[in-house]
Amino acid sequence: MSALRSFPDRLRQLLLFEIIGLVLVAPLASWITGNGISAVGILVFAISLIAMVWSGGFNYLFDRIELARGGHLSRRGWEVRILHASLFELGLTLITLPLIVWMLKLSVIEALLLNVGFIVFYLLYALLFNRAYDALFPLRED
Repeated sequence: MSALRSFPDRLRQLLLFEIIGLVLVAPLASWITGNGISAVGILVFAISLIAMVWSGGFNYLFDRIELARGGHLSRRGWEVRILHASLFELGLTLITLPLIVWMLKLSVIEALLLNVGFIVFYLLYALLFNRAYDALFPLRED
């Protein structure tokens, strides 16, 4: 059986992903929306906390399903990475859309458009980050 990433490894991956993402997206979202960096920063931080919890559960479940289907985490191709990132972002969107509406006092459509911007950014970022993470911290094949 193939090895799963350990809890400390997943925690490192999660924290690095969120910290780098926050540093990149908060100023960009503030500039694009015209909202102050503090308002957008608080929103992005809240979404980041939600994403960290969601990520832990989602990644664990996705890895288990992948291993049960005969895959190995060290051989993940772009197709599986795109599926992984897309499913993750869809779930996160459903969870965070009400928060965006409430915190920035936006309509659902406006919040959805803002969330689409977050999704596009984080989809690309997740693909590149996770590919780099796997290269920097490879799993051994058993």
